[in-house]
Order: sequence, then structure tokens, then C-alpha cells
Amino acid sequence: MKYIVAILALLAVTKLYVQDQIYRSATSDALIAAYRSNAILACQKIRSDQPAGSAQTYWANPSAITVQVGRADLGVNLWQISDPRWDAAYRQPYLVLTSADPRSPLTCTYDINVNTATVAASGST
Repeated sequence: MKYIVAILALLAVTKLYVQDQIYRSATSDALIAAYRSNAILACQKIRSDQPAGSAQTYWANPSAITVQVGRADLGVNLWQISDPRWDAAYRQPYLVLTSADPRSPLTCTYDINVNTATVAASGST
């Protein structure tokens, strides 16, 4: 009887995990499809940290677009819930575009809520 209960518990946990992964994948795909063109345009408008004339080629066809929830670079700790930047640091979705040029360390982070982008080197985003 213990084995049957253990197998049923394992199946329940597996079902929850698979449902969560499907939900996250579908949500990510929907966000990317909805905001891809806005993110590309916003990244192309940013002129700082990019070589002259390269913004069009770097972001016209990015090599990867991923969804990121929250930004660690805002300097807000998890327990600082009264900080006005807390939602941006831990709850808001962002699209992260990787440059089309494989030699470039640049990534562009697009804020979906504010419709703005920031470009930085891959290690500092």
C-alpha cells in the first residue's frame, strides 16, 4: 500500500511540474510574440553603449529573445517591499534580446510596462 501511495504522490508532483512548465512556456511565447517588434524598435533607438551605426544590425534580427521576470541590477533587496522599485526588481516581465552579432557582448533589456530599453554588456544586465 505504501508503494501505491508513493507512486500516486510522485504522479501528482509530476503533473503539477509539467503543468507549470507548459504554463510558463506558453506565457513566455505569448509575451515574445506580442512585444517582439516593440522591443526591437526600442533597442534600435538606444545609441549609448553601441558602436556608431550598428544599432540597426545588432537588433534587427536578434539571435535570441527571452523573458526575464525582475531585474537584479536595480539594487533592491527582497525584504525591501516598501521600495517603489520592488515590483520592477522582482515582479515585472522584461524581454532580453541578444545581439545578432555573435562577437558582440551586448544585450538589450526591454521593459514591457514602460516601453523602454537599456543596452548593456552581457555580464552587467
